[in-house]
Amino acid sequence: MVFGKHYNGYSSSIRSGIYNEVAVTLPSFLTMLPVDMMNESVSAEVLISTPALQKTYLPVDREYNDEWTPIALAIQRGRDHGIPAYHEAVNLCEARLGLAKHQSITFDDIENVSGSPEARRNLESIYMDAADIDLIAGALSERPALGTVFGPTLSCLLALQFANLRNADRFWYENDIPPSSLSLEQLQAVRRSSLAGLMCAAGVVTQSQPKAFIREDPYLNFRQTCDQISGLDLSSWKSEDDSTSTEGFEDIEPITTPAPFLDELNPDLINAAVERAKESLSERRRFEYEAWLERGGIDAKSPDGTAASFSKANRNALHIANSSLFYELASNEILNTLHSIHRRKRQAFGNNLGVFRDDFANSLQSIDVNLLTGSISPITLEPQCEDFTIPCDATTPFRSLSGHCNNLRNPELGKSLTTFARLLPPVYEDGVSRPRQTSITGSPLPNPRTISALIHPDISNLHTRYALIVMQYAQFLDHDLTMTPIHKGFQESIPSCRPCDSPRTVHPECNPIPIPAGDHYYPEINVTSGERLCFPFMRSLPGQQSLGPREQINQNTAFLDASQIYGENSCVCTKLKGFAGRMNSTQHPIRGKELLPQSPHHPECKSPSGMCFIAGDGRASEQPGLTAIHTTFLREHNRIVEGLRGVNPPHWNNEQLFNHARRIVVAQNQHLTFNEFLPRILSWNAVNLYGLKLLPQGYYKEYNPNCNPGIVSEFAAAAFRIGHSLLRPHIPRLSINHQPIDPPLLLRDGFFKMDALLAPGIMDEIMRGLVATPMETLDQFITGEVTNHLFEDRRIPFSGIDLVSLNVQRARDHGIPSYNNYRALCNLKRAQTWDDLSREIPPEVIARFKRIYASVDDIDLFPGGMSERPLQGGLVGPTFACIIGIQFRQLRKCDRFWYETDDPNLRFTEAQLNEIRKTTLAKIICENMEITGDMQRAAFDLPSNFLNPRVPCHTMPQIDLSAWRENVVVGCQISGRQIGVGQSAFPSPCTSCICTNEGTQCASLRITDCNQLAREWSREAILADDVCSAQCGLVLQGNQAPGIPGLSPPPSRTI
Repeated sequence: MVFGKHYNGYSSSIRSGIYNEVAVTLPSFLTMLPVDMMNESVSAEVLISTPALQKTYLPVDREYNDEWTPIALAIQRGRDHGIPAYHEAVNLCEARLGLAKHQSITFDDIENVSGSPEARRNLESIYMDAADIDLIAGALSERPALGTVFGPTLSCLLALQFANLRNADRFWYENDIPPSSLSLEQLQAVRRSSLAGLMCAAGVVTQSQPKAFIREDPYLNFRQTCDQISGLDLSSWKSEDDSTSTEGFEDIEPITTPAPFLDELNPDLINAAVERAKESLSERRRFEYEAWLERGGIDAKSPDGTAASFSKANRNALHIANSSLFYELASNEILNTLHSIHRRKRQAFGNNLGVFRDDFANSLQSIDVNLLTGSISPITLEPQCEDFTIPCDATTPFRSLSGHCNNLRNPELGKSLTTFARLLPPVYEDGVSRPRQTSITGSPLPNPRTISALIHPDISNLHTRYALIVMQYAQFLDHDLTMTPIHKGFQESIPSCRPCDSPRTVHPECNPIPIPAGDHYYPEINVTSGERLCFPFMRSLPGQQSLGPREQINQNTAFLDASQIYGENSCVCTKLKGFAGRMNSTQHPIRGKELLPQSPHHPECKSPSGMCFIAGDGRASEQPGLTAIHTTFLREHNRIVEGLRGVNPPHWNNEQLFNHARRIVVAQNQHLTFNEFLPRILSWNAVNLYGLKLLPQGYYKEYNPNCNPGIVSEFAAAAFRIGHSLLRPHIPRLSINHQPIDPPLLLRDGFFKMDALLAPGIMDEIMRGLVATPMETLDQFITGEVTNHLFEDRRIPFSGIDLVSLNVQRARDHGIPSYNNYRALCNLKRAQTWDDLSREIPPEVIARFKRIYASVDDIDLFPGGMSERPLQGGLVGPTFACIIGIQFRQLRKCDRFWYETDDPNLRFTEAQLNEIRKTTLAKIICENMEITGDMQRAAFDLPSNFLNPRVPCHTMPQIDLSAWRENVVVGCQISGRQIGVGQSAFPSPCTSCICTNEGTQCASLRITDCNQLAREWSREAILADDVCSAQCGLVLQGNQAPGIPGLSPPPSRTI
């Protein structure tokens, strides 16, 4: 298939017809049909449901009423037609592959290609010499080639046949030969059609798997009803121009209730509240300073320091939080004052004060108190790190690093250091900022560690289809989209939030998680100190710049813009940029390709050498798998730079090379995320439902400047933490021969310990292991490596942390409402009883929920979403699919620089876009390994000899960077002539080309007067132009069927 354009391989000089050698071997397909179906009438439903036979010999069965089986007839027919022997076909096909021709063939050769001593014995008992073996008998004895049904010889003959059928057919559907050619829109519609859609449209089935030729599976090829399978869209055949409407989910806007008593707020009340807030802020700062003087901070290399590094705030985020804290304190003062005023009316609201505070707190955002905040330091960000100009440049095709000016109407939307968006209003204990702690029954919510132990135990269920690279890419992708900074102490120290009394003695934002009594691993009491044992937890930085509930900062840009590679501001990027457009890197100390740049100033680094790797995201050295994929994309950037330099020497400067390479890498990330990753996570149904399916050709026209691209807090704090379930205790390593290498890298021993990654070839070993090792099934079960040993120091007993507990605590910290609220948001039934969960959650999990939660309305979002049964064909359940689907829909629809955009100032040329659409994760990994070997084409899927065989890397589609060649001389070369932009020329009699800013664009001409054509062009020129000869019938001679070149000619054919 030729993406985005017509096919130009037709030639009138190729003789069409069915090769005799193929005709007599076609009965081979009958070997796949079960014998009991041979003489029966079967329905299409049975055909797509019944597995084909794998054996290649059709046995003689009593159901045949005569002595001839189909294969016996085919052998006799071959002899009747004078078909050459099997070894002649073998020689032909091996010659096509550049292999040496066999002078003779032996029965030993037969055993080698069949892999079956029985096949050899059978053939040897029939034929006196291996050179006598009939074509079909020998071909059917071959072992099936990888990814195919038949062996290499039959596959070769069929490939020759279908290439001939395509290249010799002037009515081939992809041809651009008027008057029969389809328009590009019609061609695109045909290319989207499928056998499943055809059978559905014909009414012969009511449901089918999307790929009808392949047996259904519970993943990307699960059985669907016909209303979910796309048929042929005939709208592009309409003679009139008729715009079509599209339907889809509307943007979900949070519903807020008008707050009571808003009219009772007066300037005096607000001013008094503001003054008290200023005093509270000053007292808080004194407390933090005194605690720091007394206790200092903890070592960044300690388990608690390592955990804090995952949410390390930069200085700009800290500046924003200082201002935000004032608004938070002022909001609380106002609410407390109003509550005091209305305490006599408390009975009017029952005892549900929380509802009053939540509704009122959300309404406070409309009150402007900026004129009253004179003594509060204004936000002063570091200007040297900004990478944008004011006003925004609407014509540059290069996005800013910070995300600024993506939206021209509101340049701050999606920018780094802005607050997370929300799907639902926050639910805080006090309506403003305190984490949710209380059940709707009034009792305390369950301890996060209790939830972790009971709902998320360590039970291994290895996935049967998907590889561990799914987990690793999910983490890599998450670090592009989210980075939630947490509080620091004075002098940017790390406060120790592990003591259970740390909110009172260390930092007011500490919120430690106590170890419950009877924990299966951790003691409730620290045996050394005699004090209660807690997991450390520091709250996220606030970022709201108005009154109202606390909102958290996203330190990354919201856009899918590879910020984990390039950084979210110019200060980070400058440290990473090398010379000549390349990214900075470390030359391997022994041999091999470049590594990520190293730094001796990495605070969390635990390598004996003191050196760790750095990238656009500070977490790149967290564990070896993450470092390996970062290294892959660093190499990809530099590889593209060298490719661009090769097609544009020497007029592109270093900055041009860097910007264009970054633009391509961003586009590659967007493409493979939507094309390969999301369908496996969400299922094709959800991909279609949320508008995430990419275009096979053409441009995306649905950018909406009015939508908010911001990452929603529910996505960051819960739904996209699904990768924690996919983790395995070890990072596997595989050799170039795909054999395990011992020892694998134990996860707990790899955190910020990077010296092991300097060993020769180990990056290749890790990447091979990630793509060939099954991941854990996405379910509620999570490995003990991260629930008991996260960031553990082996020298200190019980020094680890529980990742699931942190997830639950973080969602409460962010004011995320309960799971039941998101069921309602995502069109599931809002559970009134525990039994209402049974459609989505297994009964044994519901029973465990009932043991720890007082009400179904209390279930936290992370355990609730993780416990749902997966969608058919996907990995996540309906609630997380809804949140993730909405998020990625916004990331596409709200991104002005989305790689498919049709904006003439920003878009790639059609040729460039078609090249980007070739991107696969497998090819990117292949191109950037030390030793390029072989790999399965679908890197997220485990290797499979039939569905996903390993193939040589060089056979995978490769981006052709010549599409980025920029002509120094304005214009185009057409038939050796320089043509100006807007001018046209004829490279051949029936082809017209026009020069555009995006290069030469050609089209075949429809000829209405062949005589006129003959008067204007020579006979030789017309004969040489297939478009002309196809329309004017100048060379239509001979009807004899062709023989396969290199084999004997077929018998004469008469008509």
